[in-house]
This record gives sequence, C-alpha cells and structure tokens, in this order.
Amino acid sequence: MMRRLLALLLFLGLTWAAGVVHVVQPGETLYRIARNYGVPLEALARANGIENVNLIRAGQRLVIPTGPSWPESWGLTVDPWPAVQGRPLVFRLPAGVSAVRIFNLKVPAERGLALAPVPADARPGLHPFVLEGPGLSSEILVTAGGYGHENIVLSEEKNALLDREKIRAEKARLLEACGGWSPEMLWHGPWSWPLKRVEVTSAFGTRRTYNGRPGGWHGGVDLRGEEGTPVYAPAAGVVGLAEKLYVRGNAVVLRHGLGVCSGYYHLSRLAVEPGQRVEKGDLLGYVGMTGLSTGPHLHWEVRLLGQTTDPAAFTDPALFRELAPLAASAP
Repeated sequence: MMRRLLALLLFLGLTWAAGVVHVVQPGETLYRIARNYGVPLEALARANGIENVNLIRAGQRLVIPTGPSWPESWGLTVDPWPAVQGRPLVFRLPAGVSAVRIFNLKVPAERGLALAPVPADARPGLHPFVLEGPGLSSEILVTAGGYGHENIVLSEEKNALLDREKIRAEKARLLEACGGWSPEMLWHGPWSWPLKRVEVTSAFGTRRTYNGRPGGWHGGVDLRGEEGTPVYAPAAGVVGLAEKLYVRGNAVVLRHGLGVCSGYYHLSRLAVEPGQRVEKGDLLGYVGMTGLSTGPHLHWEVRLLGQTTDPAAFTDPALFRELAPLAASAP
C-alpha cells in the first residue's frame, strides 16, 4: 500500500518534505492547475515567476503556494509567507538556534529573531534553509516581486565613464562602510521616507537595460527632488561614510544594526561626518546630481547583510512589529 502511495505521489509530482510540487501534464493549463489545487491563478503564477499565464509546458515543475512544510513542534514562524523577491524575512526561532543559513548567507539570531534578506533575483520557487544549533532544515517559498523593466539611455560621455574597476572598488567601499552584523537594533518604529515629498521615479527591483544592453536590476529607489532639497535620516543610525564616490557622487551611508545599512547618493552637499550618531529626522545632506547621474534626484538604497533590499519594506509597520522585541531591549 505504501509503495503504491509513493508511486502515485511521484507521478503527480508531489513531495511532502519540499512542499507541494506539480509536474505539468500534456494538455494542462495553469488555470486548471490553480483550480484543482484551490489557489488563485495569480498566486500560482507569482510563486513560479510566470509572466504569461498562457505559457506553460508539459514536464514543467510548478510549486503550489501552500503553507510552510515544517511541523508545528519546531516552534518556527516566518513572516511574510510566502517570501517575496527583494523584501526581508523575519524568522521567529525556537530555543537553541544560533543562526539561519539561507541564500548562501549566515544570518545570526538575536533573542530568537533573525532578519534575513531575499535577493531581488532569487528564483521563484522553493529554497532550502538550515537552523544552526538543532540542525533542522526545510524550504521556504519565494514568489516573484512583480518588478517592471526600463531602459536607461546614457550619453556617450556618461557611458565612457563606466569604468568597471572603479565600479567594483566603489561597491567594496560601500560594503566596508555598511559594516558587518551587530546585535544592536538602533531604530525604534517604522522608518520614514528621506524626503518630505515622496515621488518615486524608479522603483526598487526594476529590471534595467543601459542603452539597450542588460544591466541587472535597480538596487534602490529613485526619488524626484530639486537640487538643494533637504535629505533626512529615515531612522536612527551611525554614519559609516560621508564622502564623494565615483558613481554615486556625494554619498552618506548609515549603519542601523542587525546587518542593515542605508545609502543616500548623488547629494549636492553633505551635512554629517563619519562616526556621527543621527536620529530619525536629522539632516543628512541635500539633493543633487553628483556622480553618474542624468539629473537631480535622490537614490535611496538599503542593504541587509550586503544584499540590496527594497527600502519601502522598512517603512512598513508590519516589519517593525515583528522586530519590536529587539527595539524594546535596545539601549
């Protein structure tokens, strides 16, 4: 009986340890599969990174977006579920877990919580993780972020300035300025936006081409602002960098603890110094167009353990509610 059941599961493409996976049979449509499993068509498409719901093929493996596959006895919860490309995850961990290994990163735990990034280019579907300490392992479901596409047109003069070695050196400087993981969570409450007037001209995660050539994705949020517009700290932190960079121009980087840092680029002037402690609402500098910029704007970037992460996620009260126990115990 057990052998027949296992054979049936393999035929249908179902595995319990990894969640529910369906192998598309000849003649099946995504709509029919969604209806059979009782999940919304949009959710099924998002979980598998499918942009055109009419294009699936026989033999394709589809992850069915159900709940977590680990037993309740673990005492583990993950928010949000399912995960979304480019947005952070909060693990509420059982006793004895020292860190979470996920996306080739080691995410330290602090008082039963771990704040982990989901890379913006993480493949939609199931991804493994391990809880260090008890050695428990399972998988997490990542869904597509629904990011758009845009082509950036650079003049010949600007394009000639794209020195790959200088770009790599600047990224290394930024990662150094961000610092590593630290247990102190310096902010209290949801973040604000760094400009008083918020008008997004290029969203986080947007897939980009430059003069028609592939260029990855947008690692931050571009905000419209006239030159000289004040830029404010969205949350408390310590200045890790305040200097002129090659691509990003006049730049400020803040360290916020838990492996979180934020960057403010293309500024016309700086108003802080390295090592300075700032509070939410403190002046950081002024909007400009220094560095490789096509016009005055603020490029706002957030990194979590080195991974660029959607800054808007940190303005969401739901994220802070998950992390509130760490803020309450911070000095």
